[in-house]
Amino acid sequence: MAVSAGALATERRTRWLGAIAVFLMVMTPLIGYLIPLWYAGLLTLVGLLATPALARSRPPLTPMLALVLLVAWALISLHWSPAAPDLSELRRDKDVEKFTALKLVLQLGFYGVAAAALGDMSERSARLAGRVMLTGTLLLALVTCVDGVLQAPIYTALHNVTEGPIRPDFAVVKVSMATYSLALLFWPCARILDAWKFRGRNILIALLALCTVVGAHFTGADAPIAALVLGGVAWLGVRVVGKPFARGLIPVVSALFIFAPMVVLWGVRSGFFAWLHVIAPPSWDARLNIWAFTADQIVNHALRGWGIDASRTFPAIPLHTHNAALQLWLELGSVGAALAAAFFAWILYRVVAWTGDERRDGAMAAGALVSYLVIGGLSFGVWQEWWLALGALAAIACGIAQKSSASSR
Repeated sequence: MAVSAGALATERRTRWLGAIAVFLMVMTPLIGYLIPLWYAGLLTLVGLLATPALARSRPPLTPMLALVLLVAWALISLHWSPAAPDLSELRRDKDVEKFTALKLVLQLGFYGVAAAALGDMSERSARLAGRVMLTGTLLLALVTCVDGVLQAPIYTALHNVTEGPIRPDFAVVKVSMATYSLALLFWPCARILDAWKFRGRNILIALLALCTVVGAHFTGADAPIAALVLGGVAWLGVRVVGKPFARGLIPVVSALFIFAPMVVLWGVRSGFFAWLHVIAPPSWDARLNIWAFTADQIVNHALRGWGIDASRTFPAIPLHTHNAALQLWLELGSVGAALAAAFFAWILYRVVAWTGDERRDGAMAAGALVSYLVIGGLSFGVWQEWWLALGALAAIACGIAQKSSASSR
């Protein structure tokens, strides 16, 4: 669909939203490399700054309803959760920091406002933010790749100056954290490059992917590589087949949440997990043990779950289950898993709509969503605020890429 000069001239200006988006994209590579946990604070600040513009935007209510119900169920589960905090003891900031359900309420508000408001920015503002995002992501990929290959001398030097000495192995782990944001931002950045009609765009796309994979490999981060591979399958399927493939992702993703514990129990009872234990490296062997134990505990409270944060109370589970679907089942039961499936199903319905308008946009969104689900299914706790913030950031980045590429159609 062509965009006329007259349409661009009469487009409502969104300078404030554009400035917020540029600020977000300037800070993203800095935080992604130095302190990824600060993504939570960054998205919270963006949500606060964007709140006045929310009056003009039309936020999608269906996915918000699913998330509101999920957070409400998490609050209700405090009545039976063994990890529920004693409200009378919540007197200090560090105590409130442990109140996951309360943080979910705040995150839903701030991250939701950020995504909804910035989704209403003009194409002109999106193009500027997209150029800043692309530049920052390329620089982050190059630095992460070099630092990963050399085993973190850059990060170590910066850490020694700002915070003090750090163990070499810890420094490598810190560098690996940047590869998770790179695996998500790769798709909107590749979409922007694809819209630019110059000969070297495919080389830059390949360079961005290569730097991400090399950085992840040399820092021992397997999940970002798996995310790029499976995200690439989703991208290619939508790009080639179109809406039928995008529609097919809806039952697949929903099944991942609905049937996760049943699949693990089958793997244990059939002997498949025993076979995997023989060939799996130590980190994956530990995951198999955690998943098997989690699935066994889910059976005891399959409907309501054990309660929010209950996974922290099991000695066999270090902090979380390393799988979003299993953690939702364990803590919030089938109700929580169904609400999460409904949320991602709605996101995929939007991917189908984007695919109908422009396949490249639908492919980008599918790649980013699958990448997020793959990493969430292998690495992090479902309630980690920085990881939830990174999901909101990926959604914003895809919106920026979609709008900034609109004038090329």
